[in-house]
Amino acid sequence: MNKTILTLLMLTGWLFSVAQTNRYVVYFGSKADSNYPYSLESPSDFLTERSIQRRVNQDIPLDSMDLPVNPAYVEDLQTLGIDVYFTSKWLNAALVQTKESNVTTIQELNFVDSVTLVARHAKLSDTKIAVVVPEQFEAPTSINSTTELQNAMTQVDAMHQKGIHGEGMLIGILDNGFDGVNEFEPFEHLWTDNRIIAFKDFVENSGNVFRLGDHGTSVFSTIAGKYGNDFNGVAYAADFVLCITEEGGSEDRVEEYNWLLGAEFADSLGADIINGSLGYNTFDIPEHDYEYEDLDGETTIVSIAAKIASDKGMIVVVSAGNEGDNPPNTWRYITPPADADKILTVGSVDPDFSWTSFSSLGPSSDGRNKPDVSAMGFGTAVVRGNGSITRGNGTSFASPQIAGFAAGVWQENPTWTNIQVIDAIKGAGHRAHSPDTLVGHGVPFYTFAVNGKALSTSDILTDKITVYPNPFDGGKLFLKIDEEIKNPLLIKIIDTEGKTILKDTISITKSKTTIEYTLEDIQEGLYFLSLQYDDDIKVVKLINSQ
Repeated sequence: MNKTILTLLMLTGWLFSVAQTNRYVVYFGSKADSNYPYSLESPSDFLTERSIQRRVNQDIPLDSMDLPVNPAYVEDLQTLGIDVYFTSKWLNAALVQTKESNVTTIQELNFVDSVTLVARHAKLSDTKIAVVVPEQFEAPTSINSTTELQNAMTQVDAMHQKGIHGEGMLIGILDNGFDGVNEFEPFEHLWTDNRIIAFKDFVENSGNVFRLGDHGTSVFSTIAGKYGNDFNGVAYAADFVLCITEEGGSEDRVEEYNWLLGAEFADSLGADIINGSLGYNTFDIPEHDYEYEDLDGETTIVSIAAKIASDKGMIVVVSAGNEGDNPPNTWRYITPPADADKILTVGSVDPDFSWTSFSSLGPSSDGRNKPDVSAMGFGTAVVRGNGSITRGNGTSFASPQIAGFAAGVWQENPTWTNIQVIDAIKGAGHRAHSPDTLVGHGVPFYTFAVNGKALSTSDILTDKITVYPNPFDGGKLFLKIDEEIKNPLLIKIIDTEGKTILKDTISITKSKTTIEYTLEDIQEGLYFLSLQYDDDIKVVKLINSQ
């Protein structure tokens, strides 16, 4: 190659490197100086009253992590031409976007501790995109699923019948975008009732979260969607904070920091619960990849953030990940922040309560049992960004069901701490008596969680009511009641698609009563029998083996 051409190519490469605009996290050495404007004695300067009250209710003292970053540091960076977009009070740091050639200058500042590269390309800007909320929302483009089965599995139907829909609870959702949430009728009630109280885009700083992707839409819908009798989100009457933290088309460490920033934003507004259906283990910059040994709850940025959020009194709910069915010698484990302590990591089960093969495995690298609980993540009813009500697969859709479930448990037990709610949910799992590293404590039952009662195998059916034969060979099914029932007993049989094939109410019976049901034209396979008596529900599997 001609030496002149080679020299020009090398020079061009050097100039590109110097001119490359990247994203960095700048860590500061301390927060306070003689002119620092904030004090723990005046928390209303940087936290909402709701956020302060959540700490008071759980006897959580304010500490230095609650104090904002020193504004003088931000001003000094901006004076140097550094674009500062967000600050983290928990890590005492700032997310900046600047040329690589400026890093040395930043590192030499006396208030800077270190600078970390978190993404090699620029993404942030000050350009804002308007949010449009229509006068007329659109009907779903198609309806191919219902939430009946997934809600029945955790007894959310009983929760709703008690008038518990998440009222008064504030839930933060961290995801990739919420396309369609400002367009389609399953979300209309949220706008009518002013239940979306805040939103923020940490990926582009656009000010509009109703774009960029619809994974967040589907996740959000399992909690907040509402459409007739077909679709009932677990806590559709809660209030919500929506954050874009996940960047499409790339995988960089910056997304962990975005998650952190979203959690801080939700905390400052007083959120009770955070759901993050996201996980991180490999990145576009290979040296940023994590190893299984890093899953100790104390190493990855996003897991550290999840633990801090829990320490601030929020219930943090995250998906376990979808790595379970990867072939041997590849990553099959939970993905951060699922390894964090004092949170709820959620795996996936099939409609028959069995482990879904894609659901990531535990334990954490330091031996803690993970996942913590599970919910139906295979064939979950969701609303897509295009307005269709359909089915989706992934622990991403199991996690928000538990987040909404936690909202209901906490709503009914408002004096509990976040950890008490977490412990009650784990104790109410269908495998609480023998948790494992596939489904954890299993699928929690609402009536047991709110009463703080652990579920054992003997609780599935008491001696008062017996269903036989099971398996049955088609046609006839018998319900034997050995004790007098004074209040109505609601009986439902549901197939794995969520369709109710039998519904009956027994008002009053004497002891030693046997009721016969004829089930005609039903296919061979699995069914669920739900028995509701007062506020107690028992759900058992039925097998038609004809």
